[in-house]
Amino acid sequence: MPERILTLPGSTDQFLLTDRPAPTLTDHYRPLPDGMTLRHAIVVRAHQARTGDVVAAWFTDGPGIRRAEHVLEAFTAHPRSFGTCPKQCEECEDTSARGATADRYLCLAPADEQADCVIVFRNTPVAIIPADIAAGFPPLDSTSPLPDLFTLDDGKHGPYEALPVPRAFGPWDAISVTRATAEQIAADLPTTHAGRYLTCHWLNDTLLITSDPRLRNEPGRPGHLIQPDAADRYRIGGLWAWEQWSTPSCPDCSTVTEPVDIKGERIWRCTAPDCTRRTYGPGDPDDDDALPPYTETDVETTAELSAQGGPDEDEQDTE
Repeated sequence: MPERILTLPGSTDQFLLTDRPAPTLTDHYRPLPDGMTLRHAIVVRAHQARTGDVVAAWFTDGPGIRRAEHVLEAFTAHPRSFGTCPKQCEECEDTSARGATADRYLCLAPADEQADCVIVFRNTPVAIIPADIAAGFPPLDSTSPLPDLFTLDDGKHGPYEALPVPRAFGPWDAISVTRATAEQIAADLPTTHAGRYLTCHWLNDTLLITSDPRLRNEPGRPGHLIQPDAADRYRIGGLWAWEQWSTPSCPDCSTVTEPVDIKGERIWRCTAPDCTRRTYGPGDPDDDDALPPYTETDVETTAELSAQGGPDEDEQDTE
């Protein structure tokens, strides 16, 4: 879909609507149902949205050209007055603490087990697919949910893909992963700070996680047995605190990085145009500190250095 310029009655702004982005590791845009596209979208103010409308995007501030900011997961509008939260969610509590009132704000979608309320200014422009049009397509939940990503040791291990967790999820709760992901966790765990006293064994389809015998509260217990459920997924948790994974920031300038896959290895590149940091990998993030600024032809060299663990320490001392 080429860019579309939409207008809103009573406003001189132009609203630039683009294609919905494809999901990536760093941006989890859940696809729309089969056949539904933003060609069906119009712009309305938040208080004009009606029950059943599909909310697909916000817009940057005006005046002038206002560009679409796509929501990660399009949702069905169920407008209600602000202050009538059914779950006492954090979003409502935080917005109330800022002095919000029902004459200026509204709730576009109430909280459920997965997400907090969606609270916006009443006059916020939103891109919607009207309810009568959306009804002609499969429901939003007909597309597979994108996984939540978890990590250990402040992002040094992972990310591990899991089924989406509820909004009340705590770091010691279990996450649901595939056999392949469970195998990766089992391989990584002994090398992590979180799992430094743990050992993993596979007993056919069962994962056994045992602790150092000297640390067991109940000597003689075999450990933590994790068996696949009816969907062949493993629920792993309760033995360490999970951390939700996010894109790492540049160690030099704190700008967000982007993933680059080189020869099967994932490394991260700073997106700041004036930053001299090139890339860093899952090993020592300082491997490339002394390297010259990034160029397209240099990225493979950096990846190879990271994969090899960097230059030999003895050679560095000699130099």
